[in-house]
Amino acid sequence: MRSTKAALRSIALRRREGDAALGDTAGWAVMLSRFQLAIVLGVGALATAASSHAQAPINSNVALQPSTGGVILRQQLRYFEAGDVKAFVVPTTILYGLRDDLTLILTTPLVFREVHDPMTGETRRDSGVADLTFLTKFRVFRDDFGPTETRRLSLLGGLEIRSGDTGFTSDSYDPIFGGVFTHAQGRHAFDADLLWKFNTAGGAAGADQMKYDVAYLYRLAPEQYSSSKLTALFGVLELNGQYDMNGDHELFVSPGISYVTKRWTLEGTIQLPILQELDHRLARDFVVGLSFRIRF
Repeated sequence: MRSTKAALRSIALRRREGDAALGDTAGWAVMLSRFQLAIVLGVGALATAASSHAQAPINSNVALQPSTGGVILRQQLRYFEAGDVKAFVVPTTILYGLRDDLTLILTTPLVFREVHDPMTGETRRDSGVADLTFLTKFRVFRDDFGPTETRRLSLLGGLEIRSGDTGFTSDSYDPIFGGVFTHAQGRHAFDADLLWKFNTAGGAAGADQMKYDVAYLYRLAPEQYSSSKLTALFGVLELNGQYDMNGDHELFVSPGISYVTKRWTLEGTIQLPILQELDHRLARDFVVGLSFRIRF
C-alpha cells in the first residue's frame, strides 16, 4: 500500500503543477490525472481483494480474514460413504470481521443419513443437526511484501457446541485451540494449520482430537492479475488428517479446483483416504465436496 500512497501523492502534485503552468489546458491535465488516479485505485483494490480472498484452500484453514465489518457466507455440500452408511453433510459457515485482525466464525452442519442393514436388508433414513462450531481467529503476524504476496499467522480458539439433536449430537461442550499459517507469493500459496479439541465427554469414544492440514494452491490462470483480469482459477492439493488420543488416525489426500471472483467463489474437491487406523469411528471410503462463498 505504500507504493499506492506514493503514486497518489505524485498524481496530486502533478495536478497542482498542471493547474498553475498550463492555463487553458488545465482541464486536460485534470482529466489525465483523474484517469491515472482511477488506475491506481483500481489496481490497489484488486491487490487488496486478491491478497484477502483469492488464495484460500477448500478443506483446510487459512490465515486470511475479511476486513472490519465484512461478511463471508460459505455453503458446503459434502457426500461420503463409509461401508453401509451414506451421508450428505451440509455445513453453513458465516464469518464476520469484527476487526481487521479478529474474525468470528460460526458453522452449523445439517446431516442427511442413510444406513443399510445387511442382515435384514432394510435401509433407514434420518436427518438432523450435528454439533455447531464457534471459533474466533486472531491475527498475530502479518507481512505483506507485495501487491498479492503475504505471510500471515493467526490463532484460533472456540467451542464445539452440542446441538442436542438425538443421534447426531455429542454429549459435551468441547474447547478448540490452534493456529494457522499462510504464505502467498506470485502464483503459489501454502497453508498449514493445527487444531486441538479437548473432548470433555471422557471415555475412549470421547478422546481429545488433533486435526492437521497442509495445503498447496497454484493459480492456473491468469498468469498475472490486471485490471481486465479480475477472476482466477486455482488448482489445490491438500493433506487433511485427524489423530484421536484413543489411537484412531485418518489421513486424506484432497485434490480440488477453485474458481474465484472478487465477490464469490466456487469450489470442488474429492478426498481419498491414504491412512486409516480406526477402531472407534467409521472409516470413510471417500468424500466429495462442493461449496461456494459469497463476500458482502
